[in-house]
Amino acid sequence: MKYKTYSIGGGGTEQDEGIWEIKETPKTITLKCIEESFFGPDFKSVKINKYYRDGKSASRKLEEDGVSYIGHMNNGHVLRDWLDGTYTLYPNQGGKPYIFEPIS
Repeated sequence: MKYKTYSIGGGGTEQDEGIWEIKETPKTITLKCIEESFFGPDFKSVKINKYYRDGKSASRKLEEDGVSYIGHMNNGHVLRDWLDGTYTLYPNQGGKPYIFEPIS
């Protein structure tokens, strides 16, 4: 599925991060930039394993401000699946968040 992606920098400034595709398998979630914006994103591909090496799940059901989401935390990245079709990615567990909204 394709997603319009933007990041939120310091002071709440939004920056277009292009069009991305998210592919999910039973073991991984891969996010890949397929159409760059004018400036281009800092990251062009992120792969998150759903399981740790010992086979334990790297995903947890969590809640923030009364909103439930699934947090995938592995490979040094954090991905929040908001269960409404949108995602938030924190590459390397910090920095500016990348927001993914589905393109209809």
